[in-house]
Amino acid sequence: MRPSPGSDDVALPGGTAAAATIPTQAARRIVRPASLVAVTAALLSPGLVLGPSLDASVFVFAGVRIREGYMPYRDLWDHKPPGVYLLNAFGQVALPWLDPWLVSWILTFAVTAVAILIFDNLLRRRLSPGLAWISSLVCLVVIAWYPAAVGGGMTESFALLPLVAALWTIACRRRTWPAAAGVGVLLSIACLLSLQALPAAVVLAVVAGTGEKGARTAVEVVRRVAGLVAGGAVLPLAILGWLIAGGALNSALDQLVTYNAAYRGTGTDSTQGLLVAALTLGWLILAAGVTVARMVRAPGTFDRVHWSALAWVSAFALYAGYQGRLNSHYLILLAPPLTLLAAHGVQWQWIAIRAQDRALRIRAFALSSTVACLLVISAASGGQLVGIMTSHAAETKAGSDATSAWLRANTPASATVFVWGDDTRIYLSSGRSPYDQFVYQYPLVTPGYWSADRTSALLAKWEASPPSVIVDGPGAVPMLRANPTDFDTSDLRNLDTFGPVRDYVRQHYRFAATFPDHDVYVYGPASAAANSRARTGGRGPE
Repeated sequence: MRPSPGSDDVALPGGTAAAATIPTQAARRIVRPASLVAVTAALLSPGLVLGPSLDASVFVFAGVRIREGYMPYRDLWDHKPPGVYLLNAFGQVALPWLDPWLVSWILTFAVTAVAILIFDNLLRRRLSPGLAWISSLVCLVVIAWYPAAVGGGMTESFALLPLVAALWTIACRRRTWPAAAGVGVLLSIACLLSLQALPAAVVLAVVAGTGEKGARTAVEVVRRVAGLVAGGAVLPLAILGWLIAGGALNSALDQLVTYNAAYRGTGTDSTQGLLVAALTLGWLILAAGVTVARMVRAPGTFDRVHWSALAWVSAFALYAGYQGRLNSHYLILLAPPLTLLAAHGVQWQWIAIRAQDRALRIRAFALSSTVACLLVISAASGGQLVGIMTSHAAETKAGSDATSAWLRANTPASATVFVWGDDTRIYLSSGRSPYDQFVYQYPLVTPGYWSADRTSALLAKWEASPPSVIVDGPGAVPMLRANPTDFDTSDLRNLDTFGPVRDYVRQHYRFAATFPDHDVYVYGPASAAANSRARTGGRGPE
């Protein structure tokens, strides 16, 4: 239960406590949300300096292409749900005078700030004001710091808001069919934005649609389920119609179903993700474990919010195990339920430390000391991780910006560019159009999806109408570069079927410019002398 509002009031002599409480509470109503919003901006601010990550640049560029009349999937390859592309496109339409990446950053800031304010409201209904604020701050750090949010634009950041809003609706509103319909709309939005939202959406849908002790008749349950399904179907059906009308449905199925199945089968090593989670969230997991242990011992003392949070965390863990990978940005969607459980665990520790039972006090003190030690380790590890990732991002941005500047200065605006590697930002910053739907390397090197036959088809297309410029950038499988830079060494997508393509590039393109992590080739007569400077080590034979 929520503590009495007067627990933090400041009493003044002379019977003026009531008068002093009014301005104090008014100040809290302003300072509390303002502090959370300010921290949100501070945590996301590296994105303004370092620019978008690979994933975010793809989503932003998809919004740009939609505005230009192209269709996702058909005209731009990506394996994410369409919601994030449409969100970027709508944002760019609403703010056409701003850079598309800045629009995406603003959207990320807005949805993250609103999500944490809703989450804070939920916690304040269940915890003391001070503990609720600290817990909200902890949750905010997990969802907005650079290793998870990567400066903004990630699908998980956008999907977080509808999931938190759905949890708040379940916890704080009567369980009527209109409320269930609203939850359905929110959960469909979350799943249209990120596939990682699926486990949480399933859990919250079950909680919102099925009955509990308060359900008086089966008719009420049926009405709630009907409302949930109806609300959840509206947007997916509308987007399905849009994809069909745009001739992109088959491509969408290929990328969302066929590719994701192959991607899951690549057997990516998740050790790195698990290590990051253990080092940065270990203390939070331990605190949440206290609540889980108490829930197992006395299940009747916990309500549907606690059980929803536990089911959310459990479903997330199963889903991550099924995918065979745990990227740091996935943790954004784990933060709210984990923080909620951890907050109740911390509250129990604080109460137990002050209990009269000496044995209980000793256990609680030992547990709290362990949590504190893990917190120190998390802070130190997190600081080092932020430094490593921001340094790498700065280096990558410098090479990308230099390459884009060269393209703007040395190629006509009508030039088509094929970026071999993982740097979609070049399309955003150079103003040059992509040669085809492939704007990054992953689909071209994933076993089970790509093949030598697809390489032959790509080469035939090049022979009929070659791209004006080829940029050989960072990637696990280089075109001609001898020393590719690949930051994510855990990614095992490295199928290489591109020997014939390399031969074609050597014969028909001339080496034009080089930067620390990019080489530029321009279509035209190529001489051995001109290309001797090229990065010919690569993976293909000479």
